[in-house]
Amino acid sequence: MKQGSIRKVKSADRTLDLLETLASAATGITATEISAALNIPKSSLFHLLGTLEDRGYVALHADGTHTLGPAVKRLAGGSRPSSLAIIERALDGLRDAINESCSFNVEKGDEVEVVATRAGRNALTYTMQLGDLAPLYAVSAGKILLAQKDSTWLDAYLARVRFESFTPNTIQSQERLIREIERSRSDGFGFVDEEYTPGIVGLGVAIRQDGKTIGAINVALPSPRFNPQKASLIRQHLRQVAARCEADLNQ
Repeated sequence: MKQGSIRKVKSADRTLDLLETLASAATGITATEISAALNIPKSSLFHLLGTLEDRGYVALHADGTHTLGPAVKRLAGGSRPSSLAIIERALDGLRDAINESCSFNVEKGDEVEVVATRAGRNALTYTMQLGDLAPLYAVSAGKILLAQKDSTWLDAYLARVRFESFTPNTIQSQERLIREIERSRSDGFGFVDEEYTPGIVGLGVAIRQDGKTIGAINVALPSPRFNPQKASLIRQHLRQVAARCEADLNQ
């Protein structure tokens, strides 16, 4: 090799080509479109996308398209961690501690939206995707967010909500929802038992910044793995994660 010459690294080239392609796209693009545009074999692209998604540089949406992820904005914004960066770091620790899927959800109208997620590494796991939406009454993150509302807001919500049946366990009445909200307030956790997705149990805890609820972190797992011991472990780690997040967010 001649002095002063630089040897290119193929994997680095592919990574930068991929990020530049996503940055220049007007809308999200599919893996097939990326593969064709960059002439990358789908098998190689699958692993590259998976790595970038796990690090937050690429976001996979419910419609199967990809866009740049929040980590790119963090790089552009400088070294001070953003609120989302703090929460994503907490999700990494939570997933590693309990080996179950977890996510951070924010209120979007009368639904919750997944804005950060980590997948568990069990063979049987439940994966939450960025951009996923679900009714407040049907998921654990939504229930704990409802538990933070005052009576005026809740009265208006109860007057307009229309219950959709996703599973035989989905809440179908105002009376039951009110009981669930009261239980969440007393317990400190939102809980669902196969109410939105068959076979999936969830627990959620609210996250606050500057005295305001900004969202909720939840854990979702297959019901065969959920038992009193697992519930206790998840609750313990959710409490710790919420406390750590709020301490870092309020510095």
